[in-house]
Amino acid sequence: SLIMEELKTFDAEKFMKHVLNKKDLANEIINIFFEDLNMFMGVIRSAIESGDYTTLRKTAHRLKGSSINVSAEKLSALFFKLETIGKANSIVGANAVLDELFTEIEGFKAEISSWKTASH
Repeated sequence: SLIMEELKTFDAEKFMKHVLNKKDLANEIINIFFEDLNMFMGVIRSAIESGDYTTLRKTAHRLKGSSINVSAEKLSALFFKLETIGKANSIVGANAVLDELFTEIEGFKAEISSWKTASH
C-alpha cells in the first residue's frame, strides 16, 4: 500500500535523536529489540496457528512498541496490523501479515548492519 511505501524500514536519524546520539545505548536497545523479536515471533506464529487471537493481539502490541523504540516504522505498522486483527477476535489475514513481517525483519537487519558499519 502507499502508506507502507512512505514508511522507513529504519529511521536512523530519528533513532539517534531518541538515544541522544549515544552509540552504546543505541546498540544496546537494538540488541534487546532483536532478543524480543527472536523470543516473540514464535509466540505470534503459534498464536496464529492455534487461533489464539488474545495472545496475537497482546504480543503484536508489545512488538509494535519495541519497533517504535528502534524507529522501525514498517515493522511497527505491520505489528499494528496484526494487533488490529487480534482485536477483532480474528486471525483472518494474519498469515499474510506474518509473511510480510519476516521479509521486513530481514530488511531491517540489513539496514542495521550497514548503519553499524557506516557509523563506527
